[in-house]
Amino acid sequence: MAEIPTEPRRMVPSPRTTKFVVAFLLAWMALFLVASVRQESQTFDESDHLFAGVEYWKRADFGRNPEHPPLVKLLAAIPLLPMGLKEPRPVPIPYFKAQDFMNASQMLYSGDADAMLMRGRLVVALSTLALALLVFFAAREMFDPLTALFALGLFVFEPVLLANGALVITDVPLACLFFASVYAFYRYLRKPSVLRLALCAGATALAIAAKHSGALIVPTLVMLALADTFFLPSQTAVDLPPQSKSLRLRQLALAFLAIALVSYLFLWAIYGFRYAARPGQLQMAPTLAAYLAGISHPLQKSLIAFCARYHLFPEAYLYGWVDILLIPGTRSTFIFGRVFPHGQWFFFPALFLIKTTLTLLILLLLLPFARIRRHRREFLFLLLPPVFYMLVSVLSMLNMGVRHILPIYPFCIILAAAAAASLTVRSMAGKVAVAALCLLTVVSSLHSFPNYLAYSNEIAGGPSRTYRITTDANADWGQGLKWTRTYLDRHPAPDCWFDYSNPTIDPAYYGIHCKPLLSGFGHLVGIKTEPIPSTITGTVLLTATDESGLLWGPDKLNPYHLFRGLTPDAKIGNIILVYHGTFDLPLLAAQTNATAALALLEQHRFPEAITLAQTAVAQAPDSAEVNDVLGQVLLRSGHPAEGKQAMATALHLAQTVYPEYQKYLADRIESSSNGS
Repeated sequence: MAEIPTEPRRMVPSPRTTKFVVAFLLAWMALFLVASVRQESQTFDESDHLFAGVEYWKRADFGRNPEHPPLVKLLAAIPLLPMGLKEPRPVPIPYFKAQDFMNASQMLYSGDADAMLMRGRLVVALSTLALALLVFFAAREMFDPLTALFALGLFVFEPVLLANGALVITDVPLACLFFASVYAFYRYLRKPSVLRLALCAGATALAIAAKHSGALIVPTLVMLALADTFFLPSQTAVDLPPQSKSLRLRQLALAFLAIALVSYLFLWAIYGFRYAARPGQLQMAPTLAAYLAGISHPLQKSLIAFCARYHLFPEAYLYGWVDILLIPGTRSTFIFGRVFPHGQWFFFPALFLIKTTLTLLILLLLLPFARIRRHRREFLFLLLPPVFYMLVSVLSMLNMGVRHILPIYPFCIILAAAAAASLTVRSMAGKVAVAALCLLTVVSSLHSFPNYLAYSNEIAGGPSRTYRITTDANADWGQGLKWTRTYLDRHPAPDCWFDYSNPTIDPAYYGIHCKPLLSGFGHLVGIKTEPIPSTITGTVLLTATDESGLLWGPDKLNPYHLFRGLTPDAKIGNIILVYHGTFDLPLLAAQTNATAALALLEQHRFPEAITLAQTAVAQAPDSAEVNDVLGQVLLRSGHPAEGKQAMATALHLAQTVYPEYQKYLADRIESSSNGS
């Protein structure tokens, strides 16, 4: 009879060694999380989350930043409550997102912004360390202590986790709670008990209250339960007699009923058991019905309207779903150095390959050859959740940051660790290969410090070239103000121009006194700026996001397109590009003149508005937006014939020059023309 092959004998670290290594790795991660974010200024969403959290505690005003459920913001804001924060001034803008961003900046920069940010960031950092421990415990229970140590090591040095692990955002807390839910469900299925079910229900409820995508945990657990019941070998229930299988399904149905009930009640509890988003007589602007009108998918619109009509979920929670569903049709994408008008299916898989360390990718590729047996249930629980989450992310077309797929990383890390542990015990060659891969991760991670957000692996070109491939929250998320101040201190530039991505923050807070340039986001939201000349001379500091054209469009739609053909004289944090010389920027000058013309129009200073709008068209005659502004100014100034001609020119340009990027403008011009 042939001998049945067995797995190689495992190397078992002593308990004392294990405790020491775990403590060392956690301390290392805590140190680098704090050391990196201390050098970073606010990323785009952080002030909004902190402000919302404070408003939730003080006024139960869940209409603030309803794009995400309150849990993480409530926790992050706790350390800010004793600081005696000033109440922001009301902002006369009839749009809740703009109000929130403006008020958030007022709150943060009227006091010690760095202290407020660090307090909130430390809270989120605790969730990252908690996730690291969960990964260790899960790997040890599913496999063995050696796999657990490899998993913790891979986790601690993974730059994408270090990049987002101490920012006041909802993504790492969601990853922690999503993984905790799956791990708790795994333990419940192995040995059902009321306590284990309660832990799973609690983790699931917290995940749903952390971020809207946390709702994906429910179908994930259902799929795991069905697969565990019907598709695993006999020792895990597939060959159970019909009565036993029926009993198991009834038990699972009751378990899911309990999980659903706890999650639903907790979601209402986190919103104070109140349907209305805002307290008292305060109202959201726009109303939910008006906001919902922007969704084109009839089923999505009907489902949310039904939930609102019968108050099945809190109003603020429904606003968040509308906000998510509006993104795919309104947001452009930048990947592989190219701007796309809408989301692309390959965006998230590409980001995973670009932003993940080569060690993790290689170990995942080696997993089928690791000869790991007897762990079919474990592989099911580690493979199905990330595959499902990635599939939903791909179909969603929410092409933003890699942070949106962070929940897949804990599962991938344990799988990679299992491969590493298996290869290590099989041969000396395996030990050497795994050691080399671990060293590669350590070196790659340290090389990207302190700006982990700009990390890309060596095949993608490394951190210095990330902005050429992808940007926004994947590289340049507004975190470079402190580095910019340090650069200018070392390289004084009396004639400097600064294009900073977030117009709600004044760089002067950090001692940066360059002349401002219009950013893509500032242009998108209509921030008023002073006109600039068509030709500027001196030092230009340009955010990588604007250089890419993500918020402007490709080629001639991007006023900063000139710089894409130039090599920067320096790169600050690999995200702020420095150029010295004289530069012709006629489209940028035209955009600022057009913005100023609209401001004059609102003040009824018609002759001055016409002059500025005509100057803008002379600077950029092929710009649909600029011609549209001239048309608006002329029409409202009592020059209907000239105004209609300018609007016709604007419509023609919008429909012929990259029309896929100017559809909104073309539709608005047509609607306005038909209305007149």
